[in-house]
Amino acid sequence: MRFGIRLCVFPLVFVLLLLVAPASAQQITFYPDFSNVSSPSGDNHLQFNGNGALANWQSKVVLRLTDSMNMPEQSSTFFDIQQPLTQGFTTWFQFQIHNNDCCMPGDGFAFVIQNSNNTNVPMGASGIGMTALGAGDGGLGYAGLNNSLAIEFDVLDDPWDPNSNHIAIQTCGGVPSLFNTPVHLPGVYTIGQDNDVTSCLLSQGAINTAIPTLGGTCNGSSCTDGIVHQVVIQYTPPAPNQLQGVLQVWLDPTFIPGTHTPILGAPTVLSVPYNIVYSSTNPNGLALANVGGRFWVGFTASQPPAPGSGTTQDIFAWEFTTHSPGQVTQVIPAGGIEADYAFGGHQAGVTYPSGFTNPTGITMTVLETPWNQQTFYTQRLLGTQFADENCIIYLETGGNCIVYSVTCQDANGNNVTCPTEPDPTIAICTQFYTSEPIAQNTADFLSADPIGSNNWCSIFVSFMNDPIDPVVSGKGTGFSDLVATFSQDGQGPACNSGSLKKLTQKMKSALAPGPGFCPALQ
Repeated sequence: MRFGIRLCVFPLVFVLLLLVAPASAQQITFYPDFSNVSSPSGDNHLQFNGNGALANWQSKVVLRLTDSMNMPEQSSTFFDIQQPLTQGFTTWFQFQIHNNDCCMPGDGFAFVIQNSNNTNVPMGASGIGMTALGAGDGGLGYAGLNNSLAIEFDVLDDPWDPNSNHIAIQTCGGVPSLFNTPVHLPGVYTIGQDNDVTSCLLSQGAINTAIPTLGGTCNGSSCTDGIVHQVVIQYTPPAPNQLQGVLQVWLDPTFIPGTHTPILGAPTVLSVPYNIVYSSTNPNGLALANVGGRFWVGFTASQPPAPGSGTTQDIFAWEFTTHSPGQVTQVIPAGGIEADYAFGGHQAGVTYPSGFTNPTGITMTVLETPWNQQTFYTQRLLGTQFADENCIIYLETGGNCIVYSVTCQDANGNNVTCPTEPDPTIAICTQFYTSEPIAQNTADFLSADPIGSNNWCSIFVSFMNDPIDPVVSGKGTGFSDLVATFSQDGQGPACNSGSLKKLTQKMKSALAPGPGFCPALQ
């Protein structure tokens, strides 16, 4: 189970009003491993190209990019829903390079963002978009893709490499005729049948060769496994009136305890100016394939064809959180079954009471909208009875708070009123990382009726101080605008305060830990 704060709330009212245009993207959570990968029709589906596949390793289900057995290999694996990235993103993943053949294991792997619509066939690339697969034999599975950005983790010293252990950022921008390459040095090189391959290093500062060993080490006929590494990559877009934002990479940083967020001041291995949006004055950006500025994200890898060069390259776990609004839609399950809505570093869950059925297949959409904390306070709390509170900043969101809104649709996609209950027995939970001072006497959860208004009231019920996963719980009959808040003065005015106080005591004895991350309802 993820570490973090879990707030479980049960709003009292739902009004079908949606004021923020949704972004049709589901953020990515494969933690603590990839055991929740779903079928192609599910919500957590991965597109495997080439040799990529799931595998079992150290009692975990891992994403195996190469397996050291079937040389040569090249693979790409992309999440099957494009992600909105122009407002920024944070991603975290664990990897291990191991089970090396001796004595020159390679090639390495890359985290890749792309909207490829063309590939370099002579180089050995194929496919486009979600099926794009770059070249092997030193190409790391991304060489030959156009309109792509790769953060590569290279463990083999090819002719175009400065050494056999480096991290680099590679792109040749969004011009359709330019293909990405793993070349870092000046000159012309050969990959596959293409004899005119040149550098796509983002900038001179976009490579680091003085890093801890990424993979295993070999001595004669004996090889050791590499250690498990953790990586955080974050893109912050340009500030107003600025041309460039910043792209940062951390390798094995010190984390804020219980999170996947580096502590303030943790040193990066790479930090370079970057703007992901292509223009004539920003040729290293990527061309937007759609209005929302969404991209395919995932991993690529390769291993060389020579005997004694195979390497197993595994991704153990992966979270990807956009800094843009996002939404998840799924059919409401039967009562007692938790429906999870994953948004990378945070997630929501909804559980209807036992006996609930959904014969017409109504779907529920959970929209998460990032808010700057000060802006949220000024626009939505100041002047209300909750002016002594502020929203909780969720880590991995670019320093934002998150507001959840819930709507429902019928089988034809038309908006309908979400199913309600006569008694307050519907649970909504949200789990997230935070470094805010949350405790029994500081946590609160606010509901606004209607959605988008500042007609706030508190639906906070209780704080279960579990040492790993603290839980704030409650339950209600329907849905509204929801935001987690905190205040040194404690909770604010409750919804229907007279009856809710009696309800609170009853609910405290009715909630118990259950499967998933929401508490079970009894």
